[in-house]
Amino acid sequence: MERRTLIGGLLLSSGIIGVRWPVAARGRRDSEANEEAMWRLRNAHEFFPKADFVRPADLLYQVGIVSQLALTACLVATGWSDDDCRRHVGQDVGKAFFLANGGGLQFHSESFARLMPLLSPYGRWRPPAAVDWRERGTIDADEVRFTVSRLLAAVRSHLVSADAKATRQ
Repeated sequence: MERRTLIGGLLLSSGIIGVRWPVAARGRRDSEANEEAMWRLRNAHEFFPKADFVRPADLLYQVGIVSQLALTACLVATGWSDDDCRRHVGQDVGKAFFLANGGGLQFHSESFARLMPLLSPYGRWRPPAAVDWRERGTIDADEVRFTVSRLLAAVRSHLVSADAKATRQ
């Protein structure tokens, strides 16, 4: 994990710095935002890798897309627009992770913390990947799938509980 990602996450989780939500977040209805967030989560499930890959880069690229869709679903549920996500987060899975956790997602995983630096930005694994293969080390595809499936479950739980809380109010 990069030092700046770690420090930023520590500052964010300790409350020393706050999450700055985009201006667009103020005008959206909760039901509309949650509906769009659930749509993103369904898309993340659709992209989830189901088969083995010839190239490890293909697995990392696909898992990056899945993680990004799931994490930005948490942001969309709080009022971010697709444009806000694109502008403020981009393909940075680490940034999306820390913003989602700052917005209430409760997902803490050592294996995802080890995976994040490989996934940020995930676009570098897009074919033809011009990345130093030594950077990725050894990747256990089953562990990667298990870790990302746990992320998807945590996001679903977060979105469902947030929707239930909004309905009660």
